Amino acid sequence: MADSRRDFFRKAGNLTLGAAAASIWASDSLQKVHAATERLGQASPEASALDEQFWYSVRGAFNLSPQFINFENGYFSPQPEAGIDEVCKNARAINEIPSFYMRRQLVDDTREMHQLLASFAGCSDEEILLTRNTTESLNIVIMGLKLQPGDEALWGTYEYGSMKVAFEQRAAREGIVNKVLDLPITSMDNDEIVAAYKKAITPRTKVILVSHIVYLTGQVLPVREICDMAHEQGVEVIVDGAHAFAHLADKIPDLHCDYYGASLHKWMLAPLGTGILYIKKENIDKVWPLFGDAGYASDSIHKFAHIGTYPAYLQLALAEAIRFNQTIGLERKEARLRYIKNYWVDRLIDVPNIVVHTPREAHRSCAISTVGIKGQDPADVTNALYDKYKIFTVPPGYPGAVRICPNIYTIPYELDMFVAAMKELAAT
Repeated sequence: MADSRRDFFRKAGNLTLGAAAASIWASDSLQKVHAATERLGQASPEASALDEQFWYSVRGAFNLSPQFINFENGYFSPQPEAGIDEVCKNARAINEIPSFYMRRQLVDDTREMHQLLASFAGCSDEEILLTRNTTESLNIVIMGLKLQPGDEALWGTYEYGSMKVAFEQRAAREGIVNKVLDLPITSMDNDEIVAAYKKAITPRTKVILVSHIVYLTGQVLPVREICDMAHEQGVEVIVDGAHAFAHLADKIPDLHCDYYGASLHKWMLAPLGTGILYIKKENIDKVWPLFGDAGYASDSIHKFAHIGTYPAYLQLALAEAIRFNQTIGLERKEARLRYIKNYWVDRLIDVPNIVVHTPREAHRSCAISTVGIKGQDPADVTNALYDKYKIFTVPPGYPGAVRICPNIYTIPYELDMFVAAMKELAAT
């Protein structure tokens, strides 16, 4: 197995360097995606976003249920069929030599996987760790920060529940102070948002938690500006990238953050139960591991990886997800995701009784947006969308809102179905 795994990773590594040879693809559908990408040539991301022939090729890489239209990719997204095949192939290969693999080969293969993911994320492999999801990644940081009683953590009411609870637990156990912002961010411009965070900082503020994309509404927050402002005040920043990684084209270092966590099973289209943790190299030594570890130096990112035995075949399949994303291109992908959001928003924005809650500017939203119908409970709207029109989505907890999360396999016909359904429901 060692030789085949080395060959596998070499192929993935070559693609990272730009050698996208069609022969490496595992299925006919992925070869078609590669060929379609070649056909696009030098077309801009914005022009490529309109090329429905190309995106039908992308859709063909997925095995999608005909039972309903899926607009809930925010929980997690389906993998392309080649990704599922890779998970199964790895699971079978490891199962043939179970303990031998885990004891003799896992460390080397995981190191190579970290190198691939670091290249994809734009950072050093000494700053990145594979995890199971965003919650695990950010709990490692939140629970590991050396905070004293009275030290302040600053975050907004719109942050994800698991992160808020982690900070609340530290407050209950250790006496840190949570300073919580309740900002009308959807009606604020980026400068106003940055100014509000700055105003809330005090001499006791040690860390800010902020989402790159807010899970409730899909709003993109100005995290780089927040990070730069915070650093001027001597404050560190944790970025929740759950919905931003491989959704927006930004590389992690572009954000100037100190800590970053994301789930790869969302917009990266990777196996369910895979995540990423980034800690700036100079910060690693000052963060305690969530699980005790004596096998690595205190300044090694791998001291945070001691979670016990885990399904390695999931993480090894990330190479396939990296290849898939790189063949499409992150800038092209981001442009398409924004286009399909605008496609339905532009058709509903002026419809009586319909309210779009997410800012429309290109730099303030991408694939995710929230919409509601005046006077109707969001749960009733989502139930009607599924029961009457076989469109699946959820109310995220934002007042009056239904969250719409299409993906790169979504086609205009499905968006047209949704627009027609919302118009009918709004008229009742």
